[in-house]
Amino acid sequence: MRYSTYQSIYEPVNSAAVKSNIGQLRTFMARFKLSSGLIKLAIASLIIFIGCSTVLTVFAGNENDLLPGGKIAVSQGETLWSISLEHKPATMDTRVYIEAIKKVNQLESTTIQTGQVLILPQFAK
Repeated sequence: MRYSTYQSIYEPVNSAAVKSNIGQLRTFMARFKLSSGLIKLAIASLIIFIGCSTVLTVFAGNENDLLPGGKIAVSQGETLWSISLEHKPATMDTRVYIEAIKKVNQLESTTIQTGQVLILPQFAK
């Protein structure tokens, strides 16, 4: 066996070229770290903004302003979600209106039956 080590099977490396390439790599990485820091800051800001706006949307309706409103009979294929989409205030989250329907009608679950009469909640302005 003529070559006994890994390094011995290759030609000698030009150390000046290696040092030059390492310097260029360090410069590139320094620029990349700066921009990755900015990207991380932008992503964190976006997550915080979306989280805050979601919380405000979910709690847009106030249950203390809840009043009984009109009545409807549940048709075949209707769900609390579809009923809520039709009758909720435009600025209110659908999930909040569903909870209000459940509270006014004293429902323990979201299961409703065809022909069931539901009282639709109204909110004081």
